[in-house]
Amino acid sequence: MQSSRSMVIDPKKRGRFLAPFFVFVLPALIVVGAILAYPVIYALAISLTDRELLYLGKTNFIGLRNYSEMIRDRNFWHSLSLQLGFIAIAIPIQLVIGLFVAILFNREFPFSKILRSLLMLPVFVLPVLSGLTWRLMLQPSYGVLASFFNSISLGPIAWLADTRYAYVAILLQDIWRMWPFMFMIIYAGLSSMPSEYVEAARIDGANFFQRFWYVLLPYLKSVIATAFLLRMIDALRIFSEVYVMTYGGPSNATMLLSLYIHKQAFEFGRLSYAASVAVFLLIVALFISYFVVKRGLRGEIE
Repeated sequence: MQSSRSMVIDPKKRGRFLAPFFVFVLPALIVVGAILAYPVIYALAISLTDRELLYLGKTNFIGLRNYSEMIRDRNFWHSLSLQLGFIAIAIPIQLVIGLFVAILFNREFPFSKILRSLLMLPVFVLPVLSGLTWRLMLQPSYGVLASFFNSISLGPIAWLADTRYAYVAILLQDIWRMWPFMFMIIYAGLSSMPSEYVEAARIDGANFFQRFWYVLLPYLKSVIATAFLLRMIDALRIFSEVYVMTYGGPSNATMLLSLYIHKQAFEFGRLSYAASVAVFLLIVALFISYFVVKRGLRGEIE
């Protein structure tokens, strides 16, 4: 049997292992830099210029003028409020539904595996297809929901043409499509939880709500924080489903920040201004991510 001393690498020979390791890692670093770092740096660079889509050859450095205009733009603040409201409403609802469905399915019963698989189907629906489906369902003349409202004598509601209901419609679509994502992550966390925790609380006389509040939630704190973080990052860039459902209308009632950036860049041709809004959106995502990690994940690790 080899001694522990023989397993120690000689410092003189340690440098031989560094070169091959760097060679293997370098291609991955180049790919990550090309995919992630370069677009961010490029967007930051052109946000400091006056580049336009129709006049790409004429570019002048203007400093922070685009950011100053963004702060004074009411439409920008309107889109930002809609984006943050979308996150504040849709994600907690998805989290609550996913949490309780995960608790419900965290036991074996007839056809439980089949039902768990069927619950995941909405997540695999393409965003564009989901948006088109909900657009047809909400069509006031022949949509499924229109027929339902007619059957209960409420009459058809023009969901996507009414400023009072269009925002609610995109929320319902996103909640339907993405709550199984929360369920999948939370169910995985529950599956790894030792059953002794819940059994000990049950023996001590704790009821369901006490076991949920004092046992399940503390154990799932990091899992919930991870699910919220992943879903929040995805919600900040929501685009396709809203684009095919309303295109930001009616009267900018669903003009989320991603659609606002698209409209400024490709409809008005203001690439630099759109880049400045995109950089601001990145900063917002980093700030919220830092807060979630610090409060949810870091506390659990420590």
